[in-house]
Amino acid sequence: MNRTRRSAFSILGVVALSLFAFTAFGQATLTLTFEEMDPHVGQAFELRIVDAASGQEIDWLSQSEIPSSRFDLEIAGIPLGASYRIDYYADVNGNGRYDAPPTDHAWRVELADLQGDLSLILLHNLDFTDIAWPPRLNGAIEDKEYASEMTDAATGMSVFWQHDGTLLYIGLEAPGTGWLSIGFEPERRMQGANIVIAAVSDGELTIEDHYGSTQTSHRADDIDHVIQAAGSEFDGRSIVEFAIPLDSGDDEDKALAPGSEVVIILAYHASSDRLTMRHTSRSTSSIALAE
Repeated sequence: MNRTRRSAFSILGVVALSLFAFTAFGQATLTLTFEEMDPHVGQAFELRIVDAASGQEIDWLSQSEIPSSRFDLEIAGIPLGASYRIDYYADVNGNGRYDAPPTDHAWRVELADLQGDLSLILLHNLDFTDIAWPPRLNGAIEDKEYASEMTDAATGMSVFWQHDGTLLYIGLEAPGTGWLSIGFEPERRMQGANIVIAAVSDGELTIEDHYGSTQTSHRADDIDHVIQAAGSEFDGRSIVEFAIPLDSGDDEDKALAPGSEVVIILAYHASSDRLTMRHTSRSTSSIALAE
C-alpha cells in the first residue's frame, strides 16, 4: 500500500519542502532543487550522499559550473530505512578542490530515517559547515587530492592519507601489478597490526581486512571494516584507495587517534595477485594524522 505525507521543516537554515512516498523496491529517489544560488553561478559544485551511521558514500555528483540561480539534481537508488547526510559545496575560489569555509561555501543537510521518495527545496544561506570533503575513492589519485602524502624509499610505494575525525582515507600506489598492502600499529613485526591488502586483476578489485595474528602471518578479520574501495593498474603500477574507521571498536583493529604518529607496514608483490604470496618488498614507516 502506498502512502504520502507532506511536511515543512528547516534544517541548518535551509528551508525545505518534502514529499514522502513508499517505493516498491526498497529504494528512494531524492530530488533536490537549489534556489537563490546567484552568488555561485559559474562556480564548480560537488555533492555527496553519505550514510550517517557508517560513513559509506551512497552517491557523488559534480557540475563544472552552477548553471543558474535555480537548478535541480535527482539521485536515484538510495536505500530506505537509513539516515543520511547531504554534503555539498561551491568552489568559490576556483582552485578545483574543497577548502573549508569561508574560502569555499559548504553546507550539510541531515535526513533522518528515509522512508520514501523525497523532494527538497534548498535555499542559499550563510550557515556554512566544514564538511571535511574527502578524496574521491575511484582508483585514480589526483595531484593534491589527499591532505598528506609520502613516498617510502625502501619499497618505492607511495601513501596518501586524510581523515575527517571518523574515517581514515588511504591511497596506495606500488610498483608492479601484484597485490599491495598497508598495516597500522603493529606490536612487533606484523603481530597485532590492522592490515588492508588488495589486488587488481582484469580490472576487478579484491580487498580484504586482515589482522596480524603472529609476527610473520596474518588472517582475515572476523569483521571486515573496509567502508569502500576502488583500484586500478596503469603503466606497470597498482593503485588502491579505501576508507576505514579511525576507531572501529573491534579488538582486532587498532584505534587511530587524530594528532598521533601511526606506525605503518608497507608491502607489495611485483606480479602476483594472490594475496597469500610472499611480498617482493616490505618496510616499516610512519604517518602523522592531523589534529
